[in-house]
Formats: sequence, C-alpha cells, structure tokens
Amino acid sequence: MPSAPPRDAQGRIEPHDHAEIHDDCHVIRHIIPPHDLHEGRVSSGAYSESTAFGVRCGMSVDIECWMTSDCLGSLHYVTDPSHGATRLRVGFLRSLGLKVGWDPDNGHQHHGAVWDITTSFRKKMQKAAVTVRRAAGEL
Repeated sequence: MPSAPPRDAQGRIEPHDHAEIHDDCHVIRHIIPPHDLHEGRVSSGAYSESTAFGVRCGMSVDIECWMTSDCLGSLHYVTDPSHGATRLRVGFLRSLGLKVGWDPDNGHQHHGAVWDITTSFRKKMQKAAVTVRRAAGEL
C-alpha cells in the first residue's frame, strides 16, 4: 500500500507530488463527450482542474502503473462506452512543474490528481496526450 497522501485540517487531500508515482509511470485521463470535445477533437479544456465548493481538487486521473500492478487494464475505470481516455507520462507532467499525487476516491484506490495546471499547460498536455480509446463523437 502506498504511503498516505497529505491531508489538511478538514481531511481533504492537499496538492502534492507523490514519490511512489514514478516519472516513468503514466496516468489515464477520462474524456467525456460532449464536454471534453470541440469540433470532434479532444479540447485543451479536457485537461483542467476541477473545484468543489471553491476548493481546488486537481485534474482527476487513474494511476496506470498501479492498476497494472494490480492486474487491471488501462480502461478498467472507464466504464461508460461513450467515454474515451488519453494517457500522459508522469515525468512529462512534472517537467511542466505540475504535481502528480494519489487521491483515493470512494474505493477507487488507483485514483490520482494533477495540480497547478494553467491554460498554457493544458495546451501542452493536449498535444502530448496519447489516445487510448476514442470518445463517442471524437474524430
């Protein structure tokens, strides 16, 4: 089991770089149509952080190397057949100055997050992402 992620006084996971997610690992980003598509292509907005009640939550991802270690396929958590997925290398994300951490979510022990994303980083991530499965409506 990986070391626990840091939490704030309210128990929320803080943005962090998790040492047990290695640079040669990949993360899987779910692509949800039509929100993440623009004119049939994955938009840079698909690589945005989310917020809940004004608190930054990071960009939700699946930690692929941990999934592989547990004998799960890359698309294990992409359960809706209309959804797609892209893959990003952790070392690339860190080279941009982003934090990649563990963010276990309601029994999803392979859930992670990426923090500190700006608009210019989203465009770089869009170009670097490799399609694992196309979303419905994606060209």
